[in-house]
Amino acid sequence: MAPTRLRRRRPHLAPFIKGHQSALGTYAGLAAAPALGDGVAGVRRSSVLLGLALVGLVFALARRLGLALALAGAAALACVLSPGLFFFARTGYGFELASRVAMLAALVLATRPLTVARSLALGLVLAAAILCRATIAATLLPALLLLLAHPERRVGLRRPALALGLGAAIPLLFALAVQLALPLHAGTAPAAKLPLADLAQRTATAPATLAAQLAWVADPDTVLLPLVADLSRAPLPGLVFGTAVLALALARWWRARAGDGECLFVAAALGNALFGAWLYGDPQQFQLGMALEPLFVLAVAHQLQSLRSPRFAALAAGALLTARAWQCGALLSAEQAGTNPMLSGAAQRQLTAALAARHPGEGDIVTTTYNHVGMLEAWAPQSPHPPIHAYRALRRGDDAATASAWREILHTYPARFVVLSTGPNLFDGPFTDNAATERALVSALPAAGRTIVARHEFPCESGRPCLALLELSPRP
Repeated sequence: MAPTRLRRRRPHLAPFIKGHQSALGTYAGLAAAPALGDGVAGVRRSSVLLGLALVGLVFALARRLGLALALAGAAALACVLSPGLFFFARTGYGFELASRVAMLAALVLATRPLTVARSLALGLVLAAAILCRATIAATLLPALLLLLAHPERRVGLRRPALALGLGAAIPLLFALAVQLALPLHAGTAPAAKLPLADLAQRTATAPATLAAQLAWVADPDTVLLPLVADLSRAPLPGLVFGTAVLALALARWWRARAGDGECLFVAAALGNALFGAWLYGDPQQFQLGMALEPLFVLAVAHQLQSLRSPRFAALAAGALLTARAWQCGALLSAEQAGTNPMLSGAAQRQLTAALAARHPGEGDIVTTTYNHVGMLEAWAPQSPHPPIHAYRALRRGDDAATASAWREILHTYPARFVVLSTGPNLFDGPFTDNAATERALVSALPAAGRTIVARHEFPCESGRPCLALLELSPRP
């Protein structure tokens, strides 16, 4: 194992989070740190502000698409009450939120005929959305092209071409400049893992991908409850409702009766399903569906507006908002019994406090899974010595290979403190086997002349163990 596979940089200062995700959305939180507070608290508050901006843009887009004031307000409120937005607006996932904010801003701009100035603005906002998270294009581009092609907004080809060309050129030039200045780790560059040879085979998973996304937009708790607290939620009710909304929108579009919100949702949902199948080949990867949710809400609002009885429309809107509030309440209740170390504020605060009390030096802290990188964001302002992120070296493999990786780590770095995850996390599996990582460390210690002198356990909100900190004896 080569030591260069370890990462020592502070993650929030990197230009890319992954090859298709930049830290652009997080920079807003860092810039606002003097007003919002440093560390994780300030970044989370910046996420709340991004969430509020998203809600405001949903309202603006609803009005631009012809929804009445009351229904536009109901659409915005439905987003406020969405477990999906409520969850991500408190996590510090700036790239997720900022990409959706920029997406909605681009759609708002595109609801009016393009002038030269509006074309330039649209191109810049489109570029910002793609820079934050390139996969947002799967949702944004089908909806944007539909708006630009609308007969009432058609202004020739030059201005749309200017906007689309600028939106594509800026991210490409940025990615090229970053790779020239800071070569990315092998396999992490943009599109490095796009399986071109498997696209035809993966296309067959598009219907299942669409089903998963329809279940998500109608009831995000189908994904969030198992993630937060290992609780099951049947996806069938959300799938039935989401499919009904899509089918009704398709039927109304076929009869030229659909509102613009319905058309945008149909185009974005189909684009999402196809690109999701191509990018992941796994319907359980719901990430692209997160950007689809505001358009789903607008589609439902347009369908309510088409009802002949305003009283019935108001009752239906009230019932749907009540269901949204119930979903949000279920998520909040589940968080009180959280079991996921990646999402446990209680365990992470205890971990960072324990590290701060021990004054670690250069190369003293070693993390063992990808999700620990974000957990220790709060540590960066408190120490000039960033952690050693060893998740690439400790990826799932046989115990002998993992033990060999540990021997190299222990030889190269002081490694006095090792962070382990002991609670369940749906997204840990592809990166490492936490139990195998600990077993391999224990087997590698004798050869390095090291021992475990203390073990500290940090419980999640449920009281179950979530994180552990191993203190190792100094190097001989």
